[in-house]
Amino acid sequence: TVQGRLEMEDNCPEPLGACIDTRGLKKGDLFFALKGEKTDGHYFLQKARNKGASGAVVAYRPEDFSFTDFPLVIVENPVKALQQLAIAQRKLFSGQVIAVTGSTGKTTTKEMIYALLREKGPVLKTWENYNNDLGLPLTILALKPEHQFMVVEMGMRALGEIDFLCRISQPNYGVITNIGHTHAELLGSPEKIAQAKAELISHLPAQGGLVLPYAAKKMLHPWLANIRCPVLWFGLNSRADLSAQEICVQGEQGLSFNLFYRRKKISKIKLPLPGRHNVFNALAAATIGTHLGLSGLEMKTGLAKVELPRMRLEFRHTASGKVQVINDTYNANPDSMLSALEVLEQASQGKRAIGVLGDMYELGDYTEAGHLLVGRQVKEKGLAYLITVGKLGEIIAQGAREAGMSAARVYSCQNNVQALSYLQKIKQPGDVILVKGSRGVKMEEIVAGLVAG
Repeated sequence: TVQGRLEMEDNCPEPLGACIDTRGLKKGDLFFALKGEKTDGHYFLQKARNKGASGAVVAYRPEDFSFTDFPLVIVENPVKALQQLAIAQRKLFSGQVIAVTGSTGKTTTKEMIYALLREKGPVLKTWENYNNDLGLPLTILALKPEHQFMVVEMGMRALGEIDFLCRISQPNYGVITNIGHTHAELLGSPEKIAQAKAELISHLPAQGGLVLPYAAKKMLHPWLANIRCPVLWFGLNSRADLSAQEICVQGEQGLSFNLFYRRKKISKIKLPLPGRHNVFNALAAATIGTHLGLSGLEMKTGLAKVELPRMRLEFRHTASGKVQVINDTYNANPDSMLSALEVLEQASQGKRAIGVLGDMYELGDYTEAGHLLVGRQVKEKGLAYLITVGKLGEIIAQGAREAGMSAARVYSCQNNVQALSYLQKIKQPGDVILVKGSRGVKMEEIVAGLVAG
């Protein structure tokens, strides 16, 4: 499959999984020695052997690695070998593969689909957001005979990347959560982003199914002719195939809504997640459930069990227990910023709300407008204080001041240390603090400081 040369032909153990980082290597994993910008996996072969790897796929045998009891498969390109092996593994899988992409909500929707399908049988899902040309193959190579479903998240930064991931994973079902401004830096416009996401459409077989957001129907129209399978639309509009009505948001406790299929109520859904935006993610998951024949009761039961990875609208408290911290530091774009501010508003009823907001990256021509929009929304929500982090964060501050927020309530910081220091001065018992920014800003450092102090 990988067109390599095996060194050590006797008693080679069968791999139980795959790994590219010895820090997360489990006994029995096949280690792929990839060369990156900062390090080279070939330097860690001895560590892989010591941790119980079943063998390694390498580009060469290092001179200082003389062990003869550790299988090495020497290939021209270990990355390509990883992907080729994943393609071979996918061909052996007879279950259903569900691919999830979109500008926002991918990980949450994936987790919701996972929770739903567990009502039917064993499910494998993308770990955290391993959603690229390395992470997706690693997910596929974790398949076990008992799995009936696999839910994979697909990220992208440019045209052609979703297409490439589909060629590896060959999905039966697909979900596009929404079309937003994320990655506009590389793609240039929402229309190009829609084109990139729509690469998923042509890969779905006639016997599969497609889930699309009703709000993006006009934007996706140029690619609808590529659909070969049944398609279902979701959204708040009652003309969508699956829609939500009578939404009740209850802050940290989550939310509820009535789920309708073609204007007929099929279930009362209760989500243990905050934020009105999660209604859309739940609708996307329920629409996949409809394609796969889940009942209203199964959807209700599954969605009630949803759990999200860390740093996504994660409610924490300071050591005293008197200040609530909303940790949403995994990533950020204008849409998710506005959703997080809505959660802050709901959680801070009758209390002081403080927003600690950082740079949002990869917005291209929308960079200034997107940051100004968030700043205006801060003023609209009536936050007691706005603290921004980074150069782009200063544009958020500018937007808030231009919208009429008192300059005395707006503070711009160059880094997380400054932001935490200022927070420690102004916070009071009863405050609710939202911390959010793009991954590169590492604003979880602020959350750690708040929770410890």
